[in-house]
Amino acid sequence: MTTASEILNAINAAETVLIVGHVRPDGDCVGAALFMRHICEKLGKKADAACDGEKPAAYAFLPEYEYFCAPRYKKYDLFISVDCATESRLGEYKAQHASAKNSVNIDHHITNAKYGKINHVLPDASSTCQILFDLFGGMEGVMDKIGASMLYVGISTDTGHFMHSNTTATVFRAAAALCEYGIDIAALNHDLYCNNAFSKMKLTSRAIGGIVLYESGKIALMNISLKDLQDCGCTSEDTEGLIDNASAISGVRIAISMCEQAGSVFRISFRSVSADVSAAAARFGGGGHKLAAGCMISGNRYDVMEKVVAAATAALNSERID
Repeated sequence: MTTASEILNAINAAETVLIVGHVRPDGDCVGAALFMRHICEKLGKKADAACDGEKPAAYAFLPEYEYFCAPRYKKYDLFISVDCATESRLGEYKAQHASAKNSVNIDHHITNAKYGKINHVLPDASSTCQILFDLFGGMEGVMDKIGASMLYVGISTDTGHFMHSNTTATVFRAAAALCEYGIDIAALNHDLYCNNAFSKMKLTSRAIGGIVLYESGKIALMNISLKDLQDCGCTSEDTEGLIDNASAISGVRIAISMCEQAGSVFRISFRSVSADVSAAAARFGGGGHKLAAGCMISGNRYDVMEKVVAAATAALNSERID
């Protein structure tokens, strides 16, 4: 198992470091990328954090957010990927990963391809930020209030604010330890969960109103079109977390979110109470965790709806057989 010392040795051997998360970064990805950039800078390195795509405005409250998605150098000695299961999920930064002298891959997805020269992949961890806390928490000269705020956001978002099945005693101990650094829990929680733009609230209303139930209410499908985004003044970034409204319906075992992209492409997210939806996503070249997975599907909206509902139904039936 890779240790914190090995990762720190890789950082200390480099002059420039690029930390990259997956396309369409979520809270765990942003928190992990900013945290690694923060400690690299503390260790005297020139470090940048980036992702392929628009800067995720939902996390603008995080300290040092202004340093996210702003690479300054053409070439980096060390490439650190966080929360990213495959090289393809690095998007436009895949080439820089290949050209770096050294690479570190830190992740918690069971589907991780272990594509780094140094791989620290723990599928049982709740989040990449929990892994980083386990590696560096309590380490003098590395951990501080700023870094603790970043890690708390990642742990909180990837556990559904400590409501998902990946919330364990270890997770609560990590959150408690982060509090010891003096982070403002009330302010962070407010910024995370009570600070939505009115445009997103309008989109949420429309998305909930369009939910369709299948399999006697065990499957809920949320369908978000480009027109919905345009009418509400939103972007696809604003769809993050909307699937939780479908999951919250009594009796629903699997929730599905379909978000239309340009060119008749649909971004699909699956959430499950207990059935293995990673298998459903894998049918279409995607992946993720047992209870949370995703993929991209091209085609006609109604054909895609039929395919994803069929995949979810198969996951339900497989669970019944097991």
